[in-house]
Amino acid sequence: MSLDPATRVSLALRGRVLTPRSDGGLTVFPDGLLLADANGVIVQIGSYRSGRKRYPGPVRDLRDTVLIPGFVDAHVHYPQTRIIGRATGPLLDWLDTSVFPEEARLSRAAYAEAVAAEMIDRMIAMGTTSAAIFSSSSPTATERLFTHLAARGMRAAAGLTLMDVRSPKALKLGREPAMKAMRRLVRRWHGHDAGRLEVAVTPRFALSCSRAMLREAGRLARDEGLLVQTHVGETKQEGRLTLEAHGYADSYVGVYDAAGLLGPRTVLAHAIHLSAAEWDRVAAQGASIAHCPDSNFFLGSGRMPLAPPVRRGITVALGSDVAAGRSFSLRRAMASAYDNAMCLGKPVDPATCFRMATLGGAQALGWERRIGSLEVGKEADVVAIPMPREATTAEAMLANLVFDTDTPNAAAVWVRGRRLL
Repeated sequence: MSLDPATRVSLALRGRVLTPRSDGGLTVFPDGLLLADANGVIVQIGSYRSGRKRYPGPVRDLRDTVLIPGFVDAHVHYPQTRIIGRATGPLLDWLDTSVFPEEARLSRAAYAEAVAAEMIDRMIAMGTTSAAIFSSSSPTATERLFTHLAARGMRAAAGLTLMDVRSPKALKLGREPAMKAMRRLVRRWHGHDAGRLEVAVTPRFALSCSRAMLREAGRLARDEGLLVQTHVGETKQEGRLTLEAHGYADSYVGVYDAAGLLGPRTVLAHAIHLSAAEWDRVAAQGASIAHCPDSNFFLGSGRMPLAPPVRRGITVALGSDVAAGRSFSLRRAMASAYDNAMCLGKPVDPATCFRMATLGGAQALGWERRIGSLEVGKEADVVAIPMPREATTAEAMLANLVFDTDTPNAAAVWVRGRRLL
């Protein structure tokens, strides 16, 4: 079958191809050809030999790399870009000592501007093309973040981090001004660039939000159809304090459920210390999990077992969780996820880690019809990763991608067929 003669190919890449598929499988082409049209949509993918019969035009030769879908970071903090490695944990101490003072600096527009540009540069360099991002509680900083995301054509969900109680004065923002700022963000940015940007309702965690704030956030998410992202069950201390603060709830997950914040468009980060009943509740409401193993190791928060969500059919994605996570690289996150599972005595294979970092992230965020895999009809968010010549099987390529993180990261990155790196 030939390409439609009316199709104008704007991107033609030759290289090894490795991608998860929407049907649950994995596709590999030791010598593949990927074509995208002028809109940045994949119109052909397959073996180079058969593809050349349909497309005789110019092709960029990247046979020293593997072409994969852009990584999808399901949980990352923009204001923490410059404090990676500040080892002042555990969680609540680390927030007070390292995180909150840095987040307060983002109220200065020039500083917020510089950090936004730096974060996006670092994500792209690691092959991340889409993300769910926590901003700070500053509306100015959040505007700067969206402006930079839009300029790069990134796909992202981001939102003002909601904090109205038990928070430093410099970061605390009352319910009414916070909701007004969120509505302004929705009007300006939600659905921008054909839906590539979304505004997300972002309670930092239940401990920093009053019940009224959580309820207003739930109402806004429902009224506007917004993604919800927050933290849950990261440490036992946090969970205990949350139930003391929200005594009306039967569990940490129950706090969010009571506020209308738990549903199919909810992504819960960490989820280390959840009961079986809480896992059942997450599954029943169709929420997803952002697994952040590197962060969990760094702060000593614990190890999230993959078996409970997987057994219940809950979608699990990977998050770098910078800055408790020590790198923007989802290759490192994949290796940490593998190590985490091994430590728990419940091994997972590298293909599972790869899926969580790509299509799993897209599914958690509701973007799987557009991104997350290299398939005809999806946007050409493509990353070329340098790969040893001898790695021609899926097993060999996955071993390099997941574990050989001394090798270079992205050699080239495209978003909707437009080169960013």
